[in-house]
Amino acid sequence: MKKAAVLNDLSGFGKCSLTAAIPVLSAQGVQCCPLASAVLTNQTGYEHFKCTDLTSMIPDYIEAWQKNGAHFDGIYSGYMTGHKQIELFMDFLDVFYEDDTLLLVDPVMGDDGRTYGMYTNDLLDGMKTLSRKADIITPNLTEACLLADYDIKDVYKDTRKETLLPLATEVAEKLRTLSGKDQDVIITGIKCKDDKTPFIYNLVTTANGTSTHRSHFFDISFSGTGDLFASVICGSRLNGFSTKEAVQRAGKFIYDSIADTMNDDAMPNDGVNFEKFLRELM
Repeated sequence: MKKAAVLNDLSGFGKCSLTAAIPVLSAQGVQCCPLASAVLTNQTGYEHFKCTDLTSMIPDYIEAWQKNGAHFDGIYSGYMTGHKQIELFMDFLDVFYEDDTLLLVDPVMGDDGRTYGMYTNDLLDGMKTLSRKADIITPNLTEACLLADYDIKDVYKDTRKETLLPLATEVAEKLRTLSGKDQDVIITGIKCKDDKTPFIYNLVTTANGTSTHRSHFFDISFSGTGDLFASVICGSRLNGFSTKEAVQRAGKFIYDSIADTMNDDAMPNDGVNFEKFLRELM
C-alpha cells in the first residue's frame, strides 16, 4: 500500500485538515501518515476554540520516522502555524522527499481576497520557498496571487469569466516559471459571473497547457472543502491519474458533497457531508 505523509492540523469539529485527509486518502487505497501541525478543539471558524501548536514536535517526527526507516510515496502539506514550522518542514523534506516522492503543497494563507489571522510576511516568504519546491500546488486564487506577487485587490475588481480566467492563467504560468521545474499548478475556487449563471472554476496548468473544470457555484463557504480537494488530488495522482483527471474527480466529489449538505441545512463551520461520497473514490 502506498503511503503519504500529511502535515496538517487536527480539529475536533469542522471536517477539515487531517479529519478530511485521512478518510479521503484511505478511500483511495493510500495510507495517510499524519504529521500534526497543531491540535484544535475545533476549526477556527467557530466562535470559541483552543489551539495547541505542535511545531516543537516536528523534529521528533523526523528523528523517529527516520530511525524506523520510513519511506513515503507522497508528501502533502496544508495548514502551517508560522514561518518556523515551514522551516522545520523543509528539514523533513531534506530527509524524506526523494526522487520518486510526489510533493503536494496546499499553501494555506487566505481566501476570497483576504488573508487569514496567522498570515505574516514571513509566512508568505516561507510558503513561496516551499511551493516552488513542490510537484503540485493547490492554491486558491487569493493564495496564488500572494505567491506570484499580484495585487489581490486589483485581481478581484472584475470577476467576469472573460477577465478572471485569463488573469488566473497568467498567474498560474508565472508560478510554474518561478518553480523552475515541471510543476503542476491548480488554482482552485475561481468564482466567475458567467452570463446569468454563476460558476466556480478550477484551473489546471501543466506542461501540456491549461484547462478548466467548472461546477455550480453555491453561495456559501463550507469548512474543509480545500482540504478535501487537495486530498483527492494527492490520492488520485498516487494512483496513476493525470493532474487534469484528478481535478475532475475532486471537482465532482466536492460538488456532490456540497449539494447534499445544502439539502441538510447544515452550518458552514461544520463542513460538508463528504462521507456519503467516499465510495466515488474507491
